Amino acid sequence: MALFDFFMKKIRESGTKQEKIAFSEIENFLARKTNKIEAKEKGVFVLIQKRIDTFTNELKEKIDSVEKVNIESKKVEDKIKSIVNEGREKYLESVMNFLENLENLEKNKFEEFIKEVNKIFLNFNKSSHMSYERATILIGKEMANIRESLKIFFKDLKKILDENKDLIDLPKTIFLIESKLNKITENYKIIKEVNKTTMFLDIKITKEKEEIERIQKEIEKIKKSENYIKNLEKQEMVELSKGELEKEILSLKQLINFKALANFFHIFEEQMNIVKAYKENFQTKFRKDNGKELIHLLDEAKLNNKIISEKIMQINDKEQLIIKNKQGITEDQTQELYSKTTKIILEIGNLKNEKRRVEKGREKLKASNEEMTREIKEKLKVMNIEVI
Repeated sequence: MALFDFFMKKIRESGTKQEKIAFSEIENFLARKTNKIEAKEKGVFVLIQKRIDTFTNELKEKIDSVEKVNIESKKVEDKIKSIVNEGREKYLESVMNFLENLENLEKNKFEEFIKEVNKIFLNFNKSSHMSYERATILIGKEMANIRESLKIFFKDLKKILDENKDLIDLPKTIFLIESKLNKITENYKIIKEVNKTTMFLDIKITKEKEEIERIQKEIEKIKKSENYIKNLEKQEMVELSKGELEKEILSLKQLINFKALANFFHIFEEQMNIVKAYKENFQTKFRKDNGKELIHLLDEAKLNNKIISEKIMQINDKEQLIIKNKQGITEDQTQELYSKTTKIILEIGNLKNEKRRVEKGREKLKASNEEMTREIKEKLKVMNIEVI
């Protein structure tokens, strides 16, 4: 077993030593580590093959010993001899199949190799158990020698596999680290695009604000113009006239004797409805027909007088004057500009919301990268690597 111990020592000596690397060096480190793992796998497979070769040679000698046992010379019933012969034949067949399966094992990936080895041993134990028991009825020592060789071989093989479990764990760890590195790189690309987007949004927001300033200056210029001031004066005059008109109409209402009108027309439903409408909503009713119905009722009831007629004429004249003044008022140019300003302000709000949305996504990506970086460092610690 000296050769076996020598190879095991060499494999253990090939283990990693603690080292410090920069985060930017992780990818190259993993590539080197993968190469070392592959080289170590080859070394382990060489060791396993040597052990298989030694085991095969040993086992073939012991198989010869089992085959040479003369069962016919045994003083037992023929039936037992037949059972033993059949058991020996099937057991040796299982052993030869076992050796053939070992020889044909692909030695590429350590994890797959271990799975196949376990499967081969399991199948052998299932297929050979009964035949072994039958053969040992008359062939004890020789059969036991084969089983002992199998036990020692399995023990040695298990030792090799157990001591090189890192060939399973490390590739998985490397794969996880590489996946996270790729994801970090992908996230950085997205973050870079987000930065371009936020820059574009900032430029657009600035331009929109500049447009608002330009419009506000244009509004101020319009407000200072002679036409705008005159137009504003006309509007104020119209509003003032409207207020005076309301007062005149209320004043007219005070001149009307609604009680006398009601007494005169109390038996006439149609006229009473008109009187009632004027009394309850005088301004609306009066403006509807410029007081024509009211004048007609007053004349019919002999309740009209010079003061009322003059007041109605004054009201109608003032109404016509308001209409005339309205016609002289031009459209306020600032209203359209104010409307544009409102739309731009809404657009700025939308742009800011979009900026907040993409920035929120960027912060999530940054947090994800920080978490993955921490996880990568933790996994590298298991490999005796400190990221600086």
